[in-house]
This record gives sequence, structure tokens and C-alpha cells, in this order.
Amino acid sequence: MDESEPGEPTPQTCLRVAREAADLAAAADDHALTAMCRSSSRSEARLEEVMHAVHREAVEAEGCAARAERWAADPQMPDSALRHCARGAVDHAVRAQEAAGIEVTAAALRTELERQLTAQERAELESELRRAEAEREAAERAATGMDCDNRHHARMNAFLAESAVPALGWSAGHVRVMEAAETGRLYWRDGQARQAAERGVWSGGRRVHRERTQALHAAGFLTAAAAPDSVQVLTPTPMGQVALELARLHPAGLYDSDTAAYEARYARVAKRHKRMDDKKAAAHRLPALEYGAVGRYRRPVTLAEQEVRAEREATEQWEDEGGYCPGVPAPAPAVEDTVRCPCCGLRKATVAGVLAPHKPTRTAAEACPGSGLRPAAEASRAVPPATAVRAEQPLLRRLFAPRAAREQRPARDLRTVIRRPQRVLTVEERKRVRDTAALNFQAALIMGIIDPVPNASPMPEEAGAWVREHVWPEHIQQIERKYPHGFARWSMCERGTCWNCLNGRCDICVHRQRGGPDVDRNQDWVTNHQGITVARLILRPDGELCVWWCRCACPKDGPAPARPAAKVKPAPDAPPVASAPARESAATSFRAPEAGTLQAALW
Repeated sequence: MDESEPGEPTPQTCLRVAREAADLAAAADDHALTAMCRSSSRSEARLEEVMHAVHREAVEAEGCAARAERWAADPQMPDSALRHCARGAVDHAVRAQEAAGIEVTAAALRTELERQLTAQERAELESELRRAEAEREAAERAATGMDCDNRHHARMNAFLAESAVPALGWSAGHVRVMEAAETGRLYWRDGQARQAAERGVWSGGRRVHRERTQALHAAGFLTAAAAPDSVQVLTPTPMGQVALELARLHPAGLYDSDTAAYEARYARVAKRHKRMDDKKAAAHRLPALEYGAVGRYRRPVTLAEQEVRAEREATEQWEDEGGYCPGVPAPAPAVEDTVRCPCCGLRKATVAGVLAPHKPTRTAAEACPGSGLRPAAEASRAVPPATAVRAEQPLLRRLFAPRAAREQRPARDLRTVIRRPQRVLTVEERKRVRDTAALNFQAALIMGIIDPVPNASPMPEEAGAWVREHVWPEHIQQIERKYPHGFARWSMCERGTCWNCLNGRCDICVHRQRGGPDVDRNQDWVTNHQGITVARLILRPDGELCVWWCRCACPKDGPAPARPAAKVKPAPDAPPVASAPARESAATSFRAPEAGTLQAALW
């Protein structure tokens, strides 16, 4: 018998409780038997059923008590067996008393098996648990060199490797090629792969298997970067790096030779309806890493690496802040907000609710508070609040009305208007726009790609058209064909005129209402040959912004241009002459609607 934990009953208590529960169950059995003997003909069947039910529970309770006494004499049995028997005897005794219809006194025995810990015992138990947990964590850290979270990442990576590595169809030679590429010294020159003696010296070195290198590069595990003298430096892609780490975790999933790996790939891709040449070609190609493996893999970080990173970050923080003092919070800058100046109409910063001094951009703004301070409350009263779009306004106005000021994306304090040339559509381009589907036409209006203007590029248009036709995947080409001038080829700064200015409503120009241009997110996504995202691409590492200002010549700030006058419909000269209903309805001609301002601006 092992020692009892704090809060658990002792073996002696378990034996006593089990015997008392069995005696109570036996007394309930005697009571049910006596009631059956004294029953009348009307209650004989019911009491007989009760007697059998109580007897079954009494037998089970006696069996639990007998097993507890027998196991108490066995030194091999743990104390938990006695507790289990005692609890079982109490449960059977309670059910026996309930079935017999007498007072349930056996339930009081449960409190003896569930003794509450005292405050001191609870504190000692918690201290012991924490001490044991700390010792176990220290032993595991000493054995693995990682904390609990990174050990979990390592276990999940090992589980992932068991299924992902055999599906790669690699041999040990493929791993050696990937390890050579990981060093940054693998290069391709004159049709041969070599591993240079040192990085940057792309001549000589150990030869690397050419077919394996070509297969890994074709499958997307290696990427080639151009170097001088027609040299291509081969480095692992993110998918290739993850595949290499998984292969190291599960080397049993690698095949003994290239022949065995080829036969395994052939057995996987061979289909009855395929020709033999197609089967062999498919078996020679290496499959990509299974879907989602790159996202599920988490590289574990050791404790030594965490310490080095912490020291580096502490040094960088000290240098950036001119000397960092732990425990002393850095002073926070004053909270700034922006309000619209009631005179010049520009949004300027406020400090503590007061409009900051600024220089007015227009000579007409003589009363502009740029030379002094003006409370923000007065500025907000001077500027009329934005009103909701009325229902009687045109459909385009209701659909594409600007969002409220609090919902608009901040323009990153870009207020200087960038003037770019505006495009004039040719006859062929106008026909292409007219043939665009209505939904794509509305989307092109919103994004400003009805009249985009391409930037200067070192690649000629013929080369760009060839790339879009032969390199871009089919799903991108389908979207390109739906728009008059394409969709994915245009950057933010190449967009044209906003839809309101195209409709002749320069008074509600989109960027006038927003108080600034549209700004891109300075990022794109890199996909492999299967269309799976493998990395995020930062387009401009220096953080330079790419913005879209409406190319219309209308002013984007200051007083708004006058709203164009509404068209007056001509009054009919005379009421229509009544004629025979059948003949008149047949002879009535349909009059096409008048062309709007948007069509006039486009065509």
C-alpha cells in the first residue's frame, strides 16, 4: 500500500465505510423482504419487484466490501482500489435504501470519503505540486534545451514530418543537395551544380548531383538568383526550408536510393488511363510539400537562442532610446486630433482641442486662423456636419457616397496634391469600355481603372503582354479579361480619374471628400506553381508610399467648384392625340434615353 495523499481517506477509513455501507444495504434488504411477506394480493407483485431490486443492490454492496477487505491484505494493491470499493459500496447502499422506501442514511458516509482539506494542508499540497512541476520542467529543459511552448512545437513538427516526408519522394541525396543550398554556396554554372569553397567565389568547388538539383528547382524547393558571369546562386525557398527541416526530423521517411524513390513516386502517380510516357514523366517530377505544411510548421527556439535575442533587443532598445532605464516609463507625446479649418477648408492638427497654427494655401482665406489659435469647438461649429445621402439623389451618388469621417481610412497626413497627366481614350478603347459587363464597369469606375495611365517601365509592352499570356496563371488571366484595360497590372499610382469627376461632378471629387489620396498597403503575396501562398513580399523596403490622386484637373482642397446645373426636360408642345387603342399602341415608337454626363465624359 502506498501513502495516502492529503485530503484522501486512509485505508482504515475506506474499510470501515465499505463495511457500514454493506450493513445498511443488508438492513434495507431485510426490510423489503419483511414487507413482501406481509403484503396483500393487490400489492404482492409490486413489493416482489422492490424486494428483488433491493436484494441486487445489497449483494453488490457486500461484494464491494468483501473486495476492499481482500485487497487491503494485498501489499501490491494501491490505496485507490480501496477508495473505489468504498465509494461503490456507498452508492449501492444509497440505491438499496431508496428502492426499499426507507430513510437514506448511507449518503452521510460519502462525507467521510470526501474530507475537506484544511488551509495548511491545502497550502502544503499546492507547494508540493509546484515543486514537483518545477523539478519536472527543469529536467525537461536540461534534456531538450527548450521551454514548454517550443517543446510542444517540436512534438507537432515531428508528428507533421511522419506524414509529409514520405510524400515528398526524396532520397538522402536530395537532403544533401538542400543542405548545400542552405549554406548559400550552391551555384549553377555551365550546366553543372557545384558547392563553392566559400560564399561569393563562384568558381570551382565540389560537384553536386545535377539531376537532383534540377528536380528540386523545378518542384519549387530551390530558387535561383542571378550572379555575375552567368552564375545562378541556388538557395532554399520557404517551402524548401520547411521540407528540409521535416526531413531531418523524420529520416526514416527518406528512401534508400534514387531508384527506390522513383518507384515510390511512380506507384503513386500511375493510373490506368495514362500513357506509359506520361506516367514516367510524372514520376520523375518531385511533388510539392503537402498543402498547409508550411503554415503548420513552427521552428522551435532554444533557450540559448532566446537569451541571445533578448540581449540583442535590449542593446537595440538602449541605442534607439538613447539609454533605456527599466521601470521608468518613456514620456508619451501629446494626443493630437484633426479638425477642418473653417476658412481654408484644410484639415489641420489640434493639440489639447486647439487648432494648431498653419499657413493658409489660398489668398481668399484672409480670416484664416493660421496666424493664431482657434478652439476646435468653434471650428466644428463653423463647418457644417456631414449629412446623410438623400434618397432623391442619383443612384450612383447613393451607391458610392463616401463613408463617414470616422470610418474613412487615414490618408497618412498626405495633403499635397500630386498632379499627373490624364488619359484620353481612343476609339478602340471606348468600344472596349462599352463592351464591358455592367458589374465590372462599376468596379472599374470605383477603382479608377477606366482610364489608367501606365508608368515608365524598362520592359516593353510586347514583353509584358507575353509575360501576362504565358506566365500568369489562368485564374488571374480570367480576371484580366473582364476589365477593359486589365485588373492586376495596375498599381495604385497608375489609376486614373474618379467616377464623380467622370460624371462631371467635380464638386464631390472622391479625394476632395476624403481629404487625401488612397494609399496602398506596400505588400503583395508570393505563390508557388500550385497557387499556394508561400511568402509575403514587401514591395518597397524603404517604406515609400504609393498613392492615387484623381487625375482630374479640378482642385482637391479649398472652395469646391460649382455644382453643374440640372438639365431641364423640354415640355411637350401639345397633348397626345387620342386614337384607336390597338392601332396607336402598335405604332408607338420607343425613344432612347438621353446620354448622361458620365457617357459624355467617357466618350
